Amino acid sequence: MKGSNRRENSVLMKSRAAIGSEMALKTILAALDLAGESDAVLDRAVQLAGEHGAWLVLLHVIETEALAQVAKVSGQGESDLRDQLRRQAAARIDASLLDLGRTRRTDVRVEFGSPHEVITRVADEGSADLVVLGPGKSPGKSLRAKVLGSTADRVIRTSPAPVLVVKTQAAEPYRKVAVAIDFSPQSASAAKDARNLAPNARLRLIHVVGVPLTFEQAMLRVGTPQAEMERYRLTRVATARDEIKTFARDAVGIDDAATKILEGDPGPALVRLARSKSVDLLALGPHGRGVVLQTLLGSVTQRVLREASCDVLVAGPRQ
Repeated sequence: MKGSNRRENSVLMKSRAAIGSEMALKTILAALDLAGESDAVLDRAVQLAGEHGAWLVLLHVIETEALAQVAKVSGQGESDLRDQLRRQAAARIDASLLDLGRTRRTDVRVEFGSPHEVITRVADEGSADLVVLGPGKSPGKSLRAKVLGSTADRVIRTSPAPVLVVKTQAAEPYRKVAVAIDFSPQSASAAKDARNLAPNARLRLIHVVGVPLTFEQAMLRVGTPQAEMERYRLTRVATARDEIKTFARDAVGIDDAATKILEGDPGPALVRLARSKSVDLLALGPHGRGVVLQTLLGSVTQRVLREASCDVLVAGPRQ
């Protein structure tokens, strides 16, 4: 047990030492919808801003379409209604900040428009190092809703910074952080972003190994003995253990990373991990950025965002 603790402490010290080469969190943007999930988002954003000494920008977006409908029903001029709603939202945020004891290095903004577009624009204009928001409502049944997803899904596709999706109330800083590694540049970015976000956390790199169902069925059809299939599985696991350590050293910058190999389908395996008590933050790559309309997130990322119990960090773009 003592030897295990020494190894984990060594990994933690090396992770901290490597942080100097990464960009510090100087500006954090938290998007608040002023509904039920806003308390958790605000608590986590304040905790992170305090931990990093970062400037905190709190943004509430009022949808223009909803504003026009309210103005029509109430008979109130849209300009007056904007001023009224802006004052009310700002007052609610200010009151919440006072309750949390956060009164300095904070900017409160209330804007109008499409939430994901405004959040992305404000993050870009303010050079935010992190965007914090809630998971949002589940997509509707229409094809457009299923493709575009919630506000969180849309922000992740377009944000210039990593996106932290808050699902739990912040009781303390992150301590148990897992990073899903698939040997892509996106997963390397996820590891670096997680290390920046939670420099004092225990960081573990996770890789999921699974024999594709079609390949397994083909092996069975040609009469491959069960023992040979088992040897094939064990070989894949052993190879993955070597590859993830090499990846951690060369792509992430950690010489002696804590790693874990899971077996199965990546989506369900990562969801099980994200629902366990061994993880309070799961980081992964978006697997859906690109020039083709930026409309789709990878299926694994979408599933984790939808079903995880812990908070989820999705890597930002890197040049």
